[in-house]
Amino acid sequence: MRGAAAVAFRLAAARSGGDTRLYALPGLDEATWRFRTPNLRTEHVVGFSQDQDQVYLLDADQRLQALDLSTGRARLADSLVVAATLGPTGRLHLVRQDGSVAIVEHRSVTRWSTALPEPPRTLWAGGAGRLVALTLGDRGQTLTVLTATKVLAHRSLPAGPVAVSLWGDLAAVGTDSGVVTFDPADTARTALVRLRGAVRAVGFSPAGHRLYAGDVQGKLLAIDVFEGAVIGEMRLPAAPSELRVDPLGRIALLKPATGDSIWIVELGPFRLAGTVRSEWRDDLPAVASDGSVLVIRGGDVVALAPDSLVETGRIAGAARDRWLIAAWDPQRPTLQLAADTAPRPADPGELHFVQVSSTANEAWADDLARNLRAAGMQANVLPPSLEEDRYRVVLGPFPTREAAETTGRKLGRPYWIFTRTREPAVPS
Repeated sequence: MRGAAAVAFRLAAARSGGDTRLYALPGLDEATWRFRTPNLRTEHVVGFSQDQDQVYLLDADQRLQALDLSTGRARLADSLVVAATLGPTGRLHLVRQDGSVAIVEHRSVTRWSTALPEPPRTLWAGGAGRLVALTLGDRGQTLTVLTATKVLAHRSLPAGPVAVSLWGDLAAVGTDSGVVTFDPADTARTALVRLRGAVRAVGFSPAGHRLYAGDVQGKLLAIDVFEGAVIGEMRLPAAPSELRVDPLGRIALLKPATGDSIWIVELGPFRLAGTVRSEWRDDLPAVASDGSVLVIRGGDVVALAPDSLVETGRIAGAARDRWLIAAWDPQRPTLQLAADTAPRPADPGELHFVQVSSTANEAWADDLARNLRAAGMQANVLPPSLEEDRYRVVLGPFPTREAAETTGRKLGRPYWIFTRTREPAVPS
């Protein structure tokens, strides 16, 4: 979205409720204008619909609430809701206590003629009007695919982690012998990618062409789902238990089977970027559109720079609330983030770059930079500064991080802000 800024919504989870707050990344600078939601108690954040300018959430009383970003106020969308999800088109799907299913669009709730036999454990809303639901019963886990008028499939799955692609046209389940991939609505289309270790975590890339699997041997594998072949492999510090791919496909966050750390993996060069301490919840840790990584550290919420994992912002005592990371272009002048958050003064000892790629192939990096310069951009290649570093294709340098962010948002492609310390002048 053109002009969209990386922001974080803080939704009160306390028993007494509270106003929703807004922060700009990467510094977690609070906007002066708050959303007036004094009695809102957030239990689960559903997501952000860009087309409708709505944030959806479930409160502590199983009510679906819609926070209207144009007015700054919340309204009741539906009641007795046990699960809800946003699809890739921004349409919200919900399941009520009685198993009935409905969609919410432009303040209108439309009930489907189909229903689920029991409350879902996880929901995915895909394309072509599909809703995919994972339920857990006495006989194990089951994947159900339904539309407004028909149940397309009802399939028993082996025990193991389950992932569904963004458009709901591909699913995967990790097993002791590998990963089973299949079309959720077509039981005949099934394939097994055999692996050496039992799989304990799975996740699709945003485009759905790659599947990432973590096994009990402490390996993270990249799988081409169309070829059914492993195309990348890396060693983790230990076996993972959870895996989360960021919405732009740049970073994977992994939770180990034990401990309070998370691993941050760059998916471009496919390498372990670092290990940081954080609690793991359904809302955090998360990766923002500018690459910032938000984690829970003790009772605080902390923002980390993606290139160095250096802390760029912290909100004390904020871990008790629920968080939503989004790319948002405010429409009302009173909500313009540039007016609400003052830019930080430039540090004369730092240079800021917009990183568009990093690779171990120097020739490939040179070619990309040459093509960007031919398009009129100030592109260069930064050689590795450390033995394990990569060739970084960057735009810049820029005197401030804000100036680099402004350029990055105009690219229309994923980017990171990379900061390097300026070399001191050598006396003549």
